Amino acid sequence: MAIKLIRTKSGEDVVADIDDNGDSLTLENPAMLVPMSDGRGNQVQMGFGPWVPFSADKNIEISKDWTVFITEPAEEIKNNYRQAFGSGLVVPEVKVDTKTLLSE
Repeated sequence: MAIKLIRTKSGEDVVADIDDNGDSLTLENPAMLVPMSDGRGNQVQMGFGPWVPFSADKNIEISKDWTVFITEPAEEIKNNYRQAFGSGLVVPEVKVDTKTLLSE
């Protein structure tokens, strides 16, 4: 299983730990990306909301026909998803100084 971002035919962006079953996908802890504002007109941030809020199931199986695309989410989205729904592990951002690497 791997954390992926799915765009559904209904236009929703869903982040989930995905297992590919051939013709279908099993989404573990699916969460919908929701734009959020601080109410003062400042920069919009993304938050998570339950994708199927009234389901007691943790795993939801959907047909691959219902997906537009599957892609790798930004590292910040994956880290926030892990904190909210997964292991809680955050992968630190590594900044590489290419000038130092090239001069050594």
